[in-house]
Amino acid sequence: MADIPRVVIAGTHSGAGKSTITMGLLMALKKRGLNPQSFKAGPDYLDPMHHTMALGKECRNLDTWMFGNEIEKLFVNGSEGSGISVIEGVMGLYDGMDGINEEGSTAHLSKVLKAPVILVIDASSMARSAGAMALGYKEYDKNTALAGVIFNMVGSPSHLRMLESSLGSIPCLGGVYRNECMEIESRHLGLVPAAENFDMKRYERISEHVERCVDIDMLVKIAGSAPPFGRKYEKEPPGKSRVRIGVARDRAFNFYYVHNIESMAEAGAEIVPFSPIDDDLPDVDGLYLGGGYPELFSAGLERNIGMRAAVKKASDDGMPIYAECGGMMYLSKNISDMEGKRYEMCGIFGSESRMRNSERVLGYVQMTSNTDSILCEKGWTVRGHEFHYSATAPAGQERYAFELSLGKGIEKGKDGMMAGNTVAGYTHIHFASNPKIPRRYVDLCYEYLRT
Repeated sequence: MADIPRVVIAGTHSGAGKSTITMGLLMALKKRGLNPQSFKAGPDYLDPMHHTMALGKECRNLDTWMFGNEIEKLFVNGSEGSGISVIEGVMGLYDGMDGINEEGSTAHLSKVLKAPVILVIDASSMARSAGAMALGYKEYDKNTALAGVIFNMVGSPSHLRMLESSLGSIPCLGGVYRNECMEIESRHLGLVPAAENFDMKRYERISEHVERCVDIDMLVKIAGSAPPFGRKYEKEPPGKSRVRIGVARDRAFNFYYVHNIESMAEAGAEIVPFSPIDDDLPDVDGLYLGGGYPELFSAGLERNIGMRAAVKKASDDGMPIYAECGGMMYLSKNISDMEGKRYEMCGIFGSESRMRNSERVLGYVQMTSNTDSILCEKGWTVRGHEFHYSATAPAGQERYAFELSLGKGIEKGKDGMMAGNTVAGYTHIHFASNPKIPRRYVDLCYEYLRT
């Protein structure tokens, strides 16, 4: 069994402050030489980016609905070499698939990992009622090990004393006082990506404030109380790279699960980052274009005519290309931004993508492959999520790789437009939901290389 000190930082609801508090805790633990490893519950790219920038090591996603069978392996291997693992929750502690099913919730993940939970409560408009809230969360599911509370948005020392006294026997790890340093910029899909406005001093100010307000020693003790968990998995040594896969990484495209990238590398791919905004297309045998904010950088994407033409030609030549959400929009005929201005894109598909100020699409996706493609054989099932404010209008003659049993997709319960060996859809697939995907994709890139 693996001995992994671990703790889950949960919230009563989205916006309670668990993200900034988690970042402060991670840096405080790093200062103490504990070499923390961060994880993020649920389908999220933006919080993990901030964890990664703050720690200088990749944050990893865990989701009991998308890939429950792989949780133990990914957590144990991801925690290897660290002194403590910190898992930031998603939404409220008990928010999962629906009002009954706990799958996908922070509470369910904490039970799977046998990890104690610290609950972050936004106390900005509460005093004694905070105790009732904490007790309710503790008693709602007694199998969830709620081990303590951190109050956020505390107004004063006297306010904190009232909050602490309301808890009864539930331990309090402290109260984070209101401070402008705890604010991180947001936009329509959540926090602004860390790399856009990277400022290490900002993270340090968050860390210093959290350290002053929270009992870090108590947090470490609670994490150390977690029982041994999971067997140690033998990692396959990386094989010799057989192919080169270009991964779009720049201001427009930066939404990736690190596991997807690593699993392609383990299957024999050399990962080649490139920028559709600034670069020429590198010499590669396949392309992976993830999500992000192409609508904010459409002018730069349009200006790089050489890149757009090269991507179109690669698709016409049969190169395996996988694109999701923002990447799909880039492969479409054009993108219209929030003001309605239209920008020309790659034109692999005749579809047109347009941004909307409302009508957000957010949720889990389950799909079955209805044909052989670069990702799946016919009949394979995959899981992922979709999160976008855009709509894509198909040209009317699209072929689709997937039928959805859960989620919206592009149209009429279908996703994954196909053009030769190119597949592009709204769904962000987590490859751990079907571990056969990366091998199949890399194998087909190898076949393309040999032709």
